[in-house]
Amino acid sequence: MRPLVSSTARRGAQGFTLLEISIVLFIMVLLVGLCIYSFGGLTAERELRKPVSELQRMTMEAVRRATLQEKPQVILFEPTGFAIRYRQDPDGLRQKDDDEYYIRRVKIPPAMKLTLRRWGSEKFVPSPGQRLIVAASGLCEPLTARFELGSSWLEVTVDPLSGRVIDEGLHIPGDS
Repeated sequence: MRPLVSSTARRGAQGFTLLEISIVLFIMVLLVGLCIYSFGGLTAERELRKPVSELQRMTMEAVRRATLQEKPQVILFEPTGFAIRYRQDPDGLRQKDDDEYYIRRVKIPPAMKLTLRRWGSEKFVPSPGQRLIVAASGLCEPLTARFELGSSWLEVTVDPLSGRVIDEGLHIPGDS
């Protein structure tokens, strides 16, 4: 007597059909495409956040040095980024016959655009030639900086008391 074998058991020995393989490959390509598109947004956000963290670090240091030295500090916005001039000594205090300074510059990527919105202003203007002055008391004006890379942008507002970022807005096309 011959054993009963189902049609699916016989089919397993033959392999998969071309249609089944095509459907599985289509689903895999779709998933890989979605992952790559998603990682593209992460890369854009990471590129936008690099100079933002440097600006925050620089404004916080300017506030600290202004109060320590009781002398205004100036952050200058240049066509390639922004810069500040520091004293050579790490604590920021003037030492006898010490007139040495160094300039710390942060360069933004060539494709990135930096615009600023001053306190009380409605619109952003190009940053080159503008300055952020931290008074000897450690206070500065509230400033909103917008970093644009392609159609993505990140806006940050600097706190006038601490130099920290207190508000931010992020737009990356394709992100929900």
